[in-house]
Amino acid sequence: MSVIEIPIAERGVIRVFAISRPMSEMARLLKQHSKPALASTLLSHPVSQDDIELFALSDLAGVGLPAYLTDGYDVDKAAVRADRARLDALDGYVLLLFSRVSNDGDVTLHPSSDLTLIGTYAEPKSERSAVPIATASAKLYSGVTPTPRAPERSRVGSALTAVVALLILTVIWWILR
Repeated sequence: MSVIEIPIAERGVIRVFAISRPMSEMARLLKQHSKPALASTLLSHPVSQDDIELFALSDLAGVGLPAYLTDGYDVDKAAVRADRARLDALDGYVLLLFSRVSNDGDVTLHPSSDLTLIGTYAEPKSERSAVPIATASAKLYSGVTPTPRAPERSRVGSALTAVVALLILTVIWWILR
């Protein structure tokens, strides 16, 4: 398979790979290794559990891979419809690779010859068509009140307290004497 470049700015893209290994071999490998470790070997690049999905298509019995992509990941139905025949023809194991694999920088993948890229699908981008709120209370920090300052102590009050304390001590000393 050719080299696959995933730029750091790529978001919301799912790549679907077919794995050309017998089911029994894949089941044995998954008992010996974690899914991320096996996917890392197949992709020749380290991946985490959040970067991939690796599963047998038999796990999707009754649903199918096209419906899994459109319903589970909200992939555009028209894009999946174009590849529906290829997706329905798959059997065995598949690997879904998410573009978040490139969060730390541009990624260059050199996939194993056991992987076949079936399709690349974009998840929909959220629409940001909300009208900005123009009220004063919607402005940043409009509800924040400044931290109240502690009242400053007066030197006169401190001096007065010292004089009174000295007078009381003098009276007590005079009485005890």
